Amino acid sequence: MIECTDEYIYYKTFNVKNRGRKKRRFKRFFVFILVVLCFGYIFYHINGAVFNLVSEICEDYTYSSALSSINKAVIITLSDEIKYEDLIKVEKNKNGDIALMSSDALKINSISRTVAETAENLLTEKLKDGIPVPVFAFTGIKLASGYGPVIQYDAITVVGTNCEFKGKFTSVGINQTLHSIYITVTCKIDIEFLYKKRSFDCSSDVLVSEAVLVGNVPDVYLNGALLN
Repeated sequence: MIECTDEYIYYKTFNVKNRGRKKRRFKRFFVFILVVLCFGYIFYHINGAVFNLVSEICEDYTYSSALSSINKAVIITLSDEIKYEDLIKVEKNKNGDIALMSSDALKINSISRTVAETAENLLTEKLKDGIPVPVFAFTGIKLASGYGPVIQYDAITVVGTNCEFKGKFTSVGINQTLHSIYITVTCKIDIEFLYKKRSFDCSSDVLVSEAVLVGNVPDVYLNGALLN
């Protein structure tokens, strides 16, 4: 025979309620841990795979746009058909050998500044409406990155443009040297995604002018000291 008293009933009820509270607390704690892990995984996925994939698409598009802008800027700036003699002065000795080569620093600096500014303006104009990125690229799955509606991703900044002249000497025969003058234009780009940022350079070499020099060319010029 079991004796049922008020004290016994209260004790059993208290134990049942206490066990119920512990179970609910455990469930809430388990759900909390699960939510934290899910958010952690999503953050890690966005921070890694999604950022890398989206920035890769943006970089490819920007690089292509930068090359187009650089080439167009050079064509616009050199539309007057700059000749080799406008940039480099060559003096020879009585034996026909090259005694002195000098560059027109004022003209070269003017061309460099104009090309850099024009290239930066053209590229900024191309990127002002953003870069077309398929929406599935934001899943971070490379195989799906080319599908879905296209959105304009506009977190792209042209930080600056640098321009410099370079010369290259190539032997083309006995006492004959081909002197090629190139202009190297480099655009620095920033791509932002959430709190991360990727910086990269888009660079292109464009031939400006060239001429065949007859006579021995001093080593000091062959080593690139004339323009560099």
